[in-house]
Amino acid sequence: MDEKLIWMLSAFSLEQRALDRALKITKRKKQPLQKHIQIISTGVGVKKSRSTLERYLKDQRPDMVLITGIAGAVHSELKAGDVVFPERVSLVDDSNKVQNYLDVQQYFGTGFRDSLKKNLRVRTVPILATVKKTYHTEDKASLRRLNPDIYAVDMESYSLVDVLTKNKIPYMFFRVISDPYNMKFPKDSFIDAMFHSKGLKKIYVVLSHPISFFLLVRILPAMLKSLRVLKKCAVRFISSDVKPEAG
Repeated sequence: MDEKLIWMLSAFSLEQRALDRALKITKRKKQPLQKHIQIISTGVGVKKSRSTLERYLKDQRPDMVLITGIAGAVHSELKAGDVVFPERVSLVDDSNKVQNYLDVQQYFGTGFRDSLKKNLRVRTVPILATVKKTYHTEDKASLRRLNPDIYAVDMESYSLVDVLTKNKIPYMFFRVISDPYNMKFPKDSFIDAMFHSKGLKKIYVVLSHPISFFLLVRILPAMLKSLRVLKKCAVRFISSDVKPEAG
């Protein structure tokens, strides 16, 4: 049997690290896997993720793809660490208007989902919205009013599903909820400054934005929980007998 090429896509460096750890754990178990796993960073955002995936597809065509990572809860039923499998994805513009919907064609998924249900909260949700900016509590409320079937939100999934569907490449798609619907986030400017500063400059950023730093500390437990769950899911995905058949 030929070795399958599987891409695991994520946007953030923390998500990549969780997937890397999952791959290392699986290799340590020395399981006889007839697959080659490649972890790819798509970058953050609608345009970046699309262009990155299209660039990779010019050089290689995987047998199957895992779209994963973290997402924010829009619906109050979802909690940090929940694993969500969307039935559709929507693209939302800057004015909170839906531009388009895509059906999600999940593959090789039924057995994998069942294995997750043994000790994780797994939900099939109607819609995951892809947006072009960070969504705060008030923005999520706007999405709920726009369409009550929107349960979660991220910044890449619509583009990735669209590209893979057009190229007729089988994929599995799930996200792990990192923040409840009512969790307050630090200002975007603070997050950007934290990521792009080092040493004394980082300390200066913290001292200059005490409220944003406090909010950052508050969201860390939920974020860390979601990344641990993401790692567990990835270990089971890598270890499962994935087949390019509709799940």
